[in-house]
Amino acid sequence: MKLSIIVPVYKVRRHLQNCIESILQQTYTDYELILVDDGSPDHCGAICDRYAQECDKVRVIHKKNGGLSSARNAGLAVAQGEYITFVDGDDTVASGTYYYNMRILASNPDIDILEYPVIEHYESPNSHIISFKPEKITGSSNIFCDWIRRKGYEHSYSCNKIYRSELFFFIRYPEGEVFEDTMVTPTLIESSQTVYYSDAGFYYYYDHEGSISNSYSFATQQFRYKNLVNLYKKVKNEYKMETESHDILFRALDNLTDLLRCSDGSKQQQQAACDLLKGERIPLKTLYKKEVPLKTKIKYTTFALFGASFHSRNYAIFHNKLC
Repeated sequence: MKLSIIVPVYKVRRHLQNCIESILQQTYTDYELILVDDGSPDHCGAICDRYAQECDKVRVIHKKNGGLSSARNAGLAVAQGEYITFVDGDDTVASGTYYYNMRILASNPDIDILEYPVIEHYESPNSHIISFKPEKITGSSNIFCDWIRRKGYEHSYSCNKIYRSELFFFIRYPEGEVFEDTMVTPTLIESSQTVYYSDAGFYYYYDHEGSISNSYSFATQQFRYKNLVNLYKKVKNEYKMETESHDILFRALDNLTDLLRCSDGSKQQQQAACDLLKGERIPLKTLYKKEVPLKTKIKYTTFALFGASFHSRNYAIFHNKLC
């Protein structure tokens, strides 16, 4: 088959049927659907088995709970498609999404990654559409630099993309961590020779209570922060993209502030987080020459003058705790 669709399943009983039906009702039919029951305690495994009995396109893996990365890796280990895509068990995919995008891939066999539109926080007051003008980018360095310039790291989701399966020969998701997309997606982008941005279809990313993306704790948010700092240093030191690295740095500072606002982080953990940006600075003169709103310049003045730890600790003190 052409496409392997991997769906990690854990504690999504209320949403799983909608997710699976949105895939089975796609007009594109040359696919396998791999449902990975990650030791879910809420009878999700039985739902998966029922669909496997009713549809020969569905395969089920039952495994001990290991987290989202472990579930995705288990699916990757058995996937047989030429292309791979992911869907989270509490999200859905718009009708026709795979049909139109797989046609693009059939006409452009050089494409390694295709990214299509996503609606963030679907059916919530914070709903937001991320869409693209159709465009093909070639050359590994060009692809990565373009991805940084268009701030792809702000929506580094695994799920609104279709990948050539060979990309995963030597790449797996880091088990034991969360926000794994923020580490793996830049690696996949950097490993690609051709990327296509599509305007076809939609991935519906729901804002369900209890999801990882809504978990504001030091234990979870530290992974997103760490991966963003690593990306900042790569862009600054390896790609020499000063302006773009500043944008990532500001985002990392905001992440650090959120970390310091979390009550479950020890003083040692907080200090270790601050140390990741120790010595990093943007000169005040450079900050005020940047083409950013005045409020942004004012916000990061304390960072320019006193560094990351002083800036983020003070912002954390003057805002209510998140958790």
